Order: sequence, then C-alpha cells, then structure tokens
Amino acid sequence: MNGVGNGKVAIIDLGSNSIRMIVMKIAENGAYRMIDQAKDSARLSEGMSSTDRLGGPSMDRATETLGLFRKLIDSHQAEHVVALATAAVRNASNGGAFLERVRKETGLEFTVATGEQESYFDYLGVINTLDVRDCLILDTGGGSTEIVQVADRRLANAVSIPYGAVVLTEGFLNGGNPSRSDLKKTEEFLAIRIREIPWLRNLRGTTVVGLGGSIRNLAKIHRNQKGFDQFGLHNYAVGAADVAAGYERLSGLRTDERRKIQGLGKDRADIILGGLVPLKAVMEMTRAERLLICGHGLRDGVFFDRFHERLGMDDAVVDDVLEHSLLNTMRIYEANIPHGNHVRDLSLAMFDQLRELHGLGDAHRRLLTVGALLHDIGLYVGYYDHHAHGFYLALHSEIDGLSHRELVQSAFVIALHRNEDFRRDWTEFPLYMDRADYEAVLRLGLMVRIAEGLDRNEYGYVDGLQCRIGKDRVDLVLSTKRIADVEIATARLAAKEFRKRFGRDLQIGYG
Repeated sequence: MNGVGNGKVAIIDLGSNSIRMIVMKIAENGAYRMIDQAKDSARLSEGMSSTDRLGGPSMDRATETLGLFRKLIDSHQAEHVVALATAAVRNASNGGAFLERVRKETGLEFTVATGEQESYFDYLGVINTLDVRDCLILDTGGGSTEIVQVADRRLANAVSIPYGAVVLTEGFLNGGNPSRSDLKKTEEFLAIRIREIPWLRNLRGTTVVGLGGSIRNLAKIHRNQKGFDQFGLHNYAVGAADVAAGYERLSGLRTDERRKIQGLGKDRADIILGGLVPLKAVMEMTRAERLLICGHGLRDGVFFDRFHERLGMDDAVVDDVLEHSLLNTMRIYEANIPHGNHVRDLSLAMFDQLRELHGLGDAHRRLLTVGALLHDIGLYVGYYDHHAHGFYLALHSEIDGLSHRELVQSAFVIALHRNEDFRRDWTEFPLYMDRADYEAVLRLGLMVRIAEGLDRNEYGYVDGLQCRIGKDRVDLVLSTKRIADVEIATARLAAKEFRKRFGRDLQIGYG
C-alpha cells in the first residue's frame, strides 16, 4: 500500500486562517474512515494585507501548532504524511524560509499547492461525497477563494482569486467592523472581480456548493434557527433567500455582537463577513437557487487523489457517490457483501412487482436499496438486537449521497427488517418523516425481511422470484438453484405482517 503498513495516513492543510489535519485509516479490504482530526486557527496570513511577508507571531503560532500535530501523527504511527501549504505561504516572499523552519523544528515537509491544485482537490472532495452532477464549488479560505465549475460530474473550469476571509477583513473591512460604505465598496469590488471570470457569465440558476469555515458557520447559524441540528452539516441545503438574509443579519452586527450568535464560532466572528462577500457576489451573479454545504474539501480530495487505487477505484472520481459510500460502509462494518447484494436484488424484485399494492415510487425504491444492503451492519456490534444496532450505526455513519431525510428513513428500514418491535419512535424525527413515511418504511422493512429469509443460508439458493397478485393473496413463486426449504420456511414467518401491510395472504413456493 505504497509503504503505508498500518493503513494510517495523515493529511495536513496549512491554510491562511486555519491549520487542519485528518488521520485516515485504510483497511486491508479497502474500507476507509477518518480516525482523528485536529484544527487550530493560527491566522498565518494575519498582517499580509499590508505586506507580502508572513509575520513573526503568525509563524510562531503556526510552528507551535504543527509541532503538536507532529506529536499526534507519531502517536498514531502514521506511515504516510501528506502536508500541503496554500495561499498564505504561496503568496509570501518568506514562505520558503518559513517552511524550512517548520521542517527543522517538526520534521514535516510541506509542498506548496498552486491555486489550480487547490481547486482540483476541492473538486475531488466534493464530487466524491455529494450526489451532484452540475454545480459551482466555492471555497473561501483565509487568503484566497477557489471557484470551480462542475459539469456532468467533471471539472470544467477553475480559478483561484487572491481574496479570502482574512485578506478582505484586514484590507477592506476594518478588521471585521466595517462601515456600511466600506462594506458596499468591498461588495462592489468583489462583484467586479467575479464578473471578470468569463466562464461564469453564462451560468444561471446553479447550485453553489460551499466550502470553508465562513460558509459552514453561516449554515450552522441557519440550521440552529430552523431546528435541523440532529445531524452534521454535510449535504445541508440553504435557499438563496436565507443565504441573503443571513448575510444581512451578520453585516448589521459588530464583532462582539456576532460572537453571541449560536452556531458562529467565536474565532470566526471577526472574519466571517470577509468570507461571505465572495459567496454573495457569486450567488447574485449566477442567480444561484441554493447553497449546498460540503463537509469535505481539500484534505479529502488529497486523500482520494493519492490513495484511490488502494480503495479499489479506477481513478480519483467515484462513478456513483451513494453506491461507493454504501460499499465502504459495508466494508467498515464487515458485512457479508454478496449476501447484502442478493437481499437487495430480491427486495427490489418484490418492490417492482408489487407496485400496484404499495403505490410507492422511485424515492422509496432508493430507500429500499440502502436498507437492504445495510440490513445486517448491526452484526458488527452483536447478533442480539442487531437491527437496533444497525439503526444507530446507519444514523451516525456519514453515508454520502443521502439527504438527512433519506438517512433517517433508511435507518428505519434497517431497524424494521426483523419485526415491528423497535423501540425508537418515528416521532422523534418530525423534521425528517411523518406518519405516511413511517407506513412506507414499514412496508420496505417487511420486503427486506422476506428477502433476507429467502437467503437464510446466505448461499443464494433462491436466484429469482415472481409475484402473482390475486384478489385475496400474493403467490411468491421462486426460482432456485437447489432445494430451499429453510429459506421458504423463514420467509413464511412474515406472512402475518404481509397480510397487515398489503391486505393479501402470502404464499411462497417453488416454480
């Protein structure tokens, strides 16, 4: 694995405002997950609005932070370290000297990423974790802003402009407390710079995918106001009107007043306007309909770029975000993948042939796919109550490609695949499902239960089925490779519930 004996990989992003690190672990079966992360707001670019040099106090803070990161890396015994420096070091005349100091004091050797490389890594982090085909990625860092156009899931255009949250705050916004006049001038200045990007001029009504601390903090504020605080920010959407309202609210407050807002980090209160001015300019010019938050960016993109072959990927871009994430989840929890695939296939065959009875659509078919594939992940915790363990694991695993609503309902499909005796009440999640949704997942969970029964021995003896719908009953006619009496007997245990959910008796037999 390219020398990574224990599968642990540390990736450091030496940014202009924050220094961030993730530690990833790659298992022998190709499963990958983050096992640690660290962050510090070192403000490396502080003072660079009036000079082209990194300041002494900024370099001291950053070096101290990186020394601590080095200790974490050593404690993990990470055998591969990728360290990237971005805009602040790239633009500083003493950037090279600073990185040499870091190397001598910490042993960390940094590569300076170009603006184009930053954009590419941002793109990989987004496109491999969000189910989007066409979008505009906007990453407002401390010293620069990267803008990337994605068309049909491919990087179409990219640009890096030297205006980030710290640079704009120091050079234009009076340290975070601008007058209305100064803020207006800054907005107009950025709007002009954005309009100079030729390939942006014809983009209209797109989705803007937001990266960077300022944009994420704006979304946190919105999420807390709306009560959507049960899950993380990844794949969280904010409408254009709410983005504009949030910006206006923050721009009317001084730094000390912003620090009191729930969801806004205190170390971000002074620079958040500087980080949001580029967002305002881009969304207004493109008449974007919504802002979609991505919880993965440069560090994740570097991970996919460097290690995609070890993950079983042909190239650094996954073919299908949800499919890839589900496979990774199954690998993490050591699920029987052939069995999961077979239960999915049998479940979907039932779903498709019983449409006239259940009346559910393609969105529910998607939930069924997720629930069927992951139905047994709870076995990772233990056999008894593994349906309940599966519910918890699914709900708290970041399954890319699913909305929060889809995640909750898929988790209920997993929980209900054994029986209806599940102690969590759907009313605990009123923002993500209602009574009709619950009735639907009861039917989906039942289909998974029957399909799992038909693969009781996990050998795939039942290789097909046909549903014959009568007035009073449904005959499930099986195609088998060999005698499947155990499978038929197990699936028949669901007959009583089938009658309750579908209004028909269930008969199961050989074709």
